[in-house]
Amino acid sequence: MRAHCLGLCLVIATGVVAQLPTDGLVCFLPFQGSLQDSSGLGNHAFASGTSYCPDRFHVPASALELHGGDDSLRIPIPGFTPLSGDFTISFWLKTNSPEAMNIISLKDTPEDTVQNFEMQLNSIYRSQTILELYYASFTYWNGSGLGTDHLSEGAVGQYYNGTWQHYALRRSGDSLQFWHDRYMLVETMFAGPLGDDGDLVISAAPFRFEGMIDDIACYDRALTLAEMTRLHHDRAPFELRSPADTDAYVQGDTAEVFWRWDPSLVSDSVDLDYRVDNGPWQPTEQNHLVDWIPYRFVVDFPIGSTVEIRLRDHLDTTIAVSSGAFIVSEYKWELMTDDLPFTNRDGSGLLTLNDRLWLLGGWDPPFHEPNYTNSEVWSSADGILWTAHGEAPWPGRHCSGWLEHDDALWVIGGDVQSGNLRDVWRSEDGTNWVNVLDTIPNFSPLRNSHMVAGLDAHLFNFGGQPAAYVPENLAQVWRSVDGIVWEQLPDAPWKPRGLVLNSCVDDDGDLWLLGGGRLNDRRCYNDVWKTSDGVDWELVNAAAPWASRYWHNVAWFDDKMWVVCGVVDQTDNDETWYSDDGIVWHELKNPRYAARHAASLTVFDDALWHMAGIHTGDVWRLRNLTNTTGIEPATRTSSVLIHPNPTTDQIWVNEDFIRASIHSSSGSETTLIRNGNVLLLSGLPSGVYVLRLELRDGGLLTQRIVKL
Repeated sequence: MRAHCLGLCLVIATGVVAQLPTDGLVCFLPFQGSLQDSSGLGNHAFASGTSYCPDRFHVPASALELHGGDDSLRIPIPGFTPLSGDFTISFWLKTNSPEAMNIISLKDTPEDTVQNFEMQLNSIYRSQTILELYYASFTYWNGSGLGTDHLSEGAVGQYYNGTWQHYALRRSGDSLQFWHDRYMLVETMFAGPLGDDGDLVISAAPFRFEGMIDDIACYDRALTLAEMTRLHHDRAPFELRSPADTDAYVQGDTAEVFWRWDPSLVSDSVDLDYRVDNGPWQPTEQNHLVDWIPYRFVVDFPIGSTVEIRLRDHLDTTIAVSSGAFIVSEYKWELMTDDLPFTNRDGSGLLTLNDRLWLLGGWDPPFHEPNYTNSEVWSSADGILWTAHGEAPWPGRHCSGWLEHDDALWVIGGDVQSGNLRDVWRSEDGTNWVNVLDTIPNFSPLRNSHMVAGLDAHLFNFGGQPAAYVPENLAQVWRSVDGIVWEQLPDAPWKPRGLVLNSCVDDDGDLWLLGGGRLNDRRCYNDVWKTSDGVDWELVNAAAPWASRYWHNVAWFDDKMWVVCGVVDQTDNDETWYSDDGIVWHELKNPRYAARHAASLTVFDDALWHMAGIHTGDVWRLRNLTNTTGIEPATRTSSVLIHPNPTTDQIWVNEDFIRASIHSSSGSETTLIRNGNVLLLSGLPSGVYVLRLELRDGGLLTQRIVKL
């Protein structure tokens, strides 16, 4: 592509550089419609294949966008390279790509592993084995990156979340440091020359950068710690970290208001105000001290209200920042029981059929050796009391293609533990199973972590990853009317992936793909796609506000799509996000369930049900609080005391109750004899039971009881 150096004028608005340190500045590229160096030294940049885009303040044509391919930016700074002494390189970056990308390179050729310097995001340079972590950022020099001359930080996933973030490399003496969003995160010792005597290259081959970059500043000295803070706060003395305009709070819940600031630019006194439904600003009870954080703000406003927080410098109220409007949500998670009668497991199918919840299979180490997967079938009419239906005839598995379709339960394929099966099973009652197909013909290569859905009269089987965890993941789409005859459709346009549990099909007949990823190199996505036929796919949102993830649960409930939990930054999370169009999203804050991945999710009895996971044995229900007719109150567990437990013959309950029953692991029920608040268990055989109490105030209680 044509190289270019745009603009001949050095006129820059005063506010652009007012907060940047100028001592030692050898190049500053603000990208305000040109590639000019605003340091005054004439170190202008040259670009190929790039375009201008809005910056982090939403000012048009004030940042540079690179699109992958052959896009690159070259910055000649005579005397600055090789990096022989102290230096600071600072820049802002925004990307949504999980691929390995070269951000800064200083070497003769892409193959140079002798005299080089390179900073990468999502690095593929690592010595770990398959399924170990890759690096979020990786800076290496004078070698291949596999020796001692490197600086590595974090796990893949931290920096490609579609938001503007500040990065800096700083060397002072022999201390080489990586800074991110004003904090020094990792440090190593190296005082020798770094890289070649050439131009700094942004987006060097072969790992081109795809995203936006802005405000590249290079210094021939190590900035002070206070100056590093100032770099991050350039044109933003205050940074309001939470709440955000995507937040949604349960009525009466608490939002933690947290901010960062540059003490050299603001006073030690602030005003923290709020307003509801765009009304007048009102002061909070925060004590005006800038360092009193977090401030806990009670969101005690009617459901549907919009709330906004504003932070201002008390002495100069023109220095201000706002959260944007967040909402008081109509949704709330409620704990139904934390005492499930079966082993903790993940990757189980949770489906709804014949007015019952059905839990199928799962992975539950150290049980069910040698694969630690099972074919157990459990069902429940209320999510609290569960009945065991023994083992199904299909081989044990987890993260299978679990699906309710055409008034039947379907099990399609299997995971790597079970040999990446290609079988199809069907049941109309959860007990009697029909082996529809042993092997889907021409379904190659073998795969796991695939996704399934029911759309109109068709079964869909799409995506997944090959058995050997190799990079060639799949974007295949297969369709069937009966589970016997399968038709392969054209590959989907989204990046190959799997690891999305459940399916999300809306009431208009659209199937939604929400994120997902691949396990072999721990890459994942946060894009949103939809299709009505499995052939034509529409990219609805290239970067949803939730972080890229895999092993999460999705569903369509109450005219909205839902994204729940999953693995983010190689860590389990506890988030719940929802949207009615895939574009505008809200995160239901403070869900109170434990973080998890590969949990189980379904819609049942006008509610969204969420349960299980490898370290959990609980059940949660999410309701629309404005539409709760006929829905029982949630389980009570916090204030009721049952003693003793274990017991030999009787237990005592400290609250009044209407009825007590006890249930065996098979689901059989026994009504207990009571004497006041004492329940007699002497006639029961020894074993583990589930006690169910109907409390006088309308609440329910379930509790596991051990009878000795």
